[in-house]
Amino acid sequence: MQFPAFLRALYDRLLRLALRSTVAALVLIALLYCGIRAYTVYLTHRAISLLDEAARIQVGATEDSILPLVARYGGVKRKPDPPIQTDDCADKAGCEYYNAHLPDYAYGIGLSPFGVMFAPDRQAGRIRSALAALMIETPSSWRDPLSLRDWEVFADFRIRAGRVEAIHGGIYLEGRTRWLGNTWELVADLPHPEMPQKAYSIGGTFLTFPGNGGAGTMHYLTPAATPEQFQAARSFDTRCLNGLIPCRCLGDLSPRAFQYLEQHPEVGSTITTPDCPSPHNPWP
Repeated sequence: MQFPAFLRALYDRLLRLALRSTVAALVLIALLYCGIRAYTVYLTHRAISLLDEAARIQVGATEDSILPLVARYGGVKRKPDPPIQTDDCADKAGCEYYNAHLPDYAYGIGLSPFGVMFAPDRQAGRIRSALAALMIETPSSWRDPLSLRDWEVFADFRIRAGRVEAIHGGIYLEGRTRWLGNTWELVADLPHPEMPQKAYSIGGTFLTFPGNGGAGTMHYLTPAATPEQFQAARSFDTRCLNGLIPCRCLGDLSPRAFQYLEQHPEVGSTITTPDCPSPHNPWP
């Protein structure tokens, strides 16, 4: 039995409409994917540039010398935290050190592609809000190929008497199963009494971000640290930010730091080995 001519014409018209709609949807998805990839790759380069510039600032630099950097990356000026009451402090020496090194104020810079977990006041805007909503609503199995992975790169400069007293920088990001972090702090002298007479020290910490929590490394440096130590503290695998395969563990994120720690275990305070199957082959 044959369709009447008008039904066949209607069928052909609907088929062409369905094909056009499918092609348009595929083109839209491709454009969205390319746009997100371009955005995250651009912001990754900008974040790495921020950390590179922050790493060139030295303790004792003038406040005026860092203002162009702060303006270029949209930094904000913040008041310091209040002093700690030493009478109620379990680590009195540590609290006294903290109070003695309180800055007059600080400049903070933070870059994050989606701002879901970090610095919402610095990530205002309709585009970022839409991207954040898209990331939250996207199933986890689809997020990595689409580069929908939240992270923040930051740099803070503590100012006292018109001079840079300390520089704090680093990264927090979503790993395969939990959050990972690598942070470093350059100060004139390391906090007493945990790390006396050391130019460089590596410590470990637990991250309390929502979800599965996570782990991080903290690197404390003084101007007396060697170039190798500065590289170990500040280096991380940039593929962890927007690569299609997320980092599994701290050894993926900071392989150079753990290689240095294996050769110089005396710099480790609360961390010994990475929680990776093979620290020397983090990308099998």
